[in-house]
Amino acid sequence: MKIKIYRGTQEIGGTCVELTADNGKILWIDLGAPLDTKNPDTSYRNNKVDALLISHPHQDHYGLMESIGSEVPVFIGQVSEDLIKATKRFLGVDPPRCNFKRLTPWVEVTILETFTVYSYLVDHSSPEAFAFLIQCDGKKVFYSGDFRSTGRKGFLYDRMISNPPKNIDLLLIEGTMIERSKQEYENEAEVEKAITEIVMNQQNMTLVVSAAQNIDRFCSVFTACLKANKMLIIDVYMAFVLEMVSKMSDRLPTIDAFRVLVYNPKSQMDKVTEEEFQDFVTKVNAKSVHGGIFIKPEKFVYFLRCPNEKLIDKISSKGEINLIYSQWKGYLKEEHKTFCTDLINKLKDQKKVKFTLIHTSGHATLEELKEFAKAINPRKIVPIHTDNPVKMKKEFTTIGFADVEVWEDGKEYTIN
Repeated sequence: MKIKIYRGTQEIGGTCVELTADNGKILWIDLGAPLDTKNPDTSYRNNKVDALLISHPHQDHYGLMESIGSEVPVFIGQVSEDLIKATKRFLGVDPPRCNFKRLTPWVEVTILETFTVYSYLVDHSSPEAFAFLIQCDGKKVFYSGDFRSTGRKGFLYDRMISNPPKNIDLLLIEGTMIERSKQEYENEAEVEKAITEIVMNQQNMTLVVSAAQNIDRFCSVFTACLKANKMLIIDVYMAFVLEMVSKMSDRLPTIDAFRVLVYNPKSQMDKVTEEEFQDFVTKVNAKSVHGGIFIKPEKFVYFLRCPNEKLIDKISSKGEINLIYSQWKGYLKEEHKTFCTDLINKLKDQKKVKFTLIHTSGHATLEELKEFAKAINPRKIVPIHTDNPVKMKKEFTTIGFADVEVWEDGKEYTIN
């Protein structure tokens, strides 16, 4: 079996790995969009491929998947497929024209009568994320995907450490956090505690800026509202995401929860006009946010992707507004800016706003990476999804791994 990393040996994001079997069949793992513009070349996406695995529904892992056309099978989890379709729906973009095939956690599937794939559900900031064990031509490749131990599904990490896959020939392991400094909040429990303290003492509304698909973070804010006796406002897109993810867990709070209200502007409601969404629309309208947010804004917490400046101006007379930024702080810098970066940077310096950064990463720390690698104990390690593979090699070598290689994008290697 031969292997090639088209993108990811020297950067975070844009991940794409190619496995070529001795019989010529080609399997790709992820086909993500780059996170920055340093290397705009994505011409490899037009190369021949026979099947594609998607580890989770973050753009840097699936963003270019439609490039392979509608005939090539794309193996993906149900929740991930639903979330990708939901994102495109609310962006007003056509649904992906992909030949989707189902991946189920803890279930083995044979692809192209060549590759045997076992999907491990892992803890990540996406509600559904997989690591893959791929067997072909008598070799075993383990692709870690994006993972951590510090979220609400941290038990999945513990399960992996206590019962790891055996006899792995090659471990492709992510290293997102290798160059990032120690976090102020080391896990989701600490994030929830910090948010709860602010919400408990708020004198005006609290706005929490986070990704809608970060379900762990939504649950932390929801729990804070329960403890502080506050109402939680979400938008229609967030409500739609919760409906999708609730298929995976019936314990997840949705718009049916007592303390949840929905801001339902026409622009978002127009995205769910089909008959199949009538029950959802009815529930949203029944939980529509009311005028109380302007009378007693201190009774409300708003979980959103980007603040509404008009709302802030309207309620600022009631006192200082809490603005909790609950995403990676790198998004506030020019090189990684998002659609909301400029507004957040403008608001955080205003006197009427108390800005707080409360976040924990969706990725494994260095110590977790080492523990993970030691548990799996592969014959060879290759860092991926990292901007410093050399440092990763040094760290793994110091704990006893003799065969740690730094690969190059686009170069083909053989697994002996």
